[in-house]
Amino acid sequence: MSSVKQFDFFRPSFLWVPPRVDSPELLDQGVGTDEDVKANFADLRRINRYLGGIQAITQHLYPRLLAHAGTTTIVDIGSGAGDIGAAITRWGHQHRIDLKLWGLDLSARNLMLTRSNSDTPFDTRIQADAMQLPFKAGSVDYYLSSLFLHHFSPDNVKKLLAATFQSANKGIIMSDLTRGWLPMVGFKISQPIFARNFLTQHDGMASIRRAYTPDELLSLAQAAGLSNARVYRHPGWRMTLVAEK
Repeated sequence: MSSVKQFDFFRPSFLWVPPRVDSPELLDQGVGTDEDVKANFADLRRINRYLGGIQAITQHLYPRLLAHAGTTTIVDIGSGAGDIGAAITRWGHQHRIDLKLWGLDLSARNLMLTRSNSDTPFDTRIQADAMQLPFKAGSVDYYLSSLFLHHFSPDNVKKLLAATFQSANKGIIMSDLTRGWLPMVGFKISQPIFARNFLTQHDGMASIRRAYTPDELLSLAQAAGLSNARVYRHPGWRMTLVAEK
């Protein structure tokens, strides 16, 4: 008797979520000139500003900063183009909130290019591996990241979440893309407006393929010991993990 494997075309995982493909990104490999990277950063700033990347972080961070007395220390892990940090700094000045903001990135080139940009006013820029945080436990209130978690394998995501949460005074707020067929199609259609540089075009699609789903990210956070973690969905196929102490 032969068996027939039935394929459920209405299963959400088949319709909306392709398998995760962990392929390298050009920027991580040092591809391109400094001018190419500047153009890539300009694309990322445009994407974050108009497609919800900044808001996916700040709508969770700002209410917590307003409720916090004294100086708040924040580390932006994988700070990249620096636009998230710049938005937070401007908001802090407008609301007279005392912030100490550090940008951490493994790439010396990224840090050099953002250092020369007056629109990315970090108090300190640090070249370091996120898997080996150069901060004493309790010296940082919040660890943030944007478009960063998808760079890591599931095991390393768990390690990163556990390490940052254990080290933070207050908690972690980490946002990323969500994997799916619709984000891929949406990104392809929007490239003439938001992804004009070849680095953005290649790495944007690779990022979506490498990204996790909200359910996957929540499972990884729980496996990392973050029992109170929550994952919020945002427009533009973004999600944000929030875990507070």
